[in-house]
Amino acid sequence: MQVNNFTEVDTFLNQAGIELKRAERYRVFISLIVIDLSFTNELFGEQAREMKEKIIEVAQQNVRGSDLLSRVGDDKLVLLFPETSRQGAEVTSKRLSEIIRNRLSMLSERRVDNIIHLEMSSFPDTAGAKTVSAFLEELAKRSRN
Repeated sequence: MQVNNFTEVDTFLNQAGIELKRAERYRVFISLIVIDLSFTNELFGEQAREMKEKIIEVAQQNVRGSDLLSRVGDDKLVLLFPETSRQGAEVTSKRLSEIIRNRLSMLSERRVDNIIHLEMSSFPDTAGAKTVSAFLEELAKRSRN
């Protein structure tokens, strides 16, 4: 069953802001992952756009219906995980990275071992370099440029 949890960036930012306020009010976890898709440009050349779409499909198929996804610009995929601790987001990011590498290997008929770069932030845990709200502000600026 395909879940329609991919949103336009403005809708994503609005919903993420609501979820962050809820997390702050009720002291529940929320995590955000930003996946850098730029590695596909060098690896796949003219097929990079198609491969980025495949990565988005893989992400949609492998997250919960309550999670949100959005693309920011050409090279960023943002995932929001309500009620998910940093540890849960780390497990999810590792699992997604492996699934993405396997799918790209299958589609391109060659082994894809590239490290998939990502940034992560969680609330209330602030072990990351940026807070969730700082990430959302940065994403909002990028989406307007």
